[in-house]
Formats: sequence, structure tokens, C-alpha cells
Amino acid sequence: MLRVVTGLLRGARRGVMSPKQGNKHYYKGKGGRSVGFHTRRGGFIVDSFKRPNFVVPDLQGFELKPYVSRRAPASDAAPLSGHDVLAALQKERGAQ
Repeated sequence: MLRVVTGLLRGARRGVMSPKQGNKHYYKGKGGRSVGFHTRRGGFIVDSFKRPNFVVPDLQGFELKPYVSRRAPASDAAPLSGHDVLAALQKERGAQ
């Protein structure tokens, strides 16, 4: 009877298994889903219903900007667009 109890306690000591605790064939993964399936001839078909669909709200007229603290001081400069940054980079590279 004592051996049964010690065996149960020994098994309870083990926690969640990680890939470092398994042999070389143990692959746990990260819980990712497949976006399709393999065919018999070695191809892969993407299923559009399995692909992630990100729904982004319309941010027109939204006052806050991303990754900016509310405590940041206000700036008097006009906001830069992507075209402005690209033009500045092209000027800088052209001068080199």
C-alpha cells in the first residue's frame, strides 16, 4: 500500500511538460492553428475561413494618437505624413 501512495505522490510532483523535459521527438508547439490542409500530392490548400480576420474600427476624427502618453507636451509642429518622411529620406540620401 505504501508503494502505491509514493508512486502517486511521485507522479503528482511533475508539472506541465515542456519540450525541454521530453525526448527529441516531443514537440509541444505554441497553440497555433493551421490555415489550410495538405493534399495527397504534397500541396497545401489555404482555407479562407481558417485565416485570421482582423476587424479594425474606423479612426477618422479620433483624437488620441497611438503609443503617445496623455502627459506628453503638446507640439506646435504640423503632423508628419508618410509622404513627408519619405521625401525627407530621399533628400537625405540624395545629398550623400
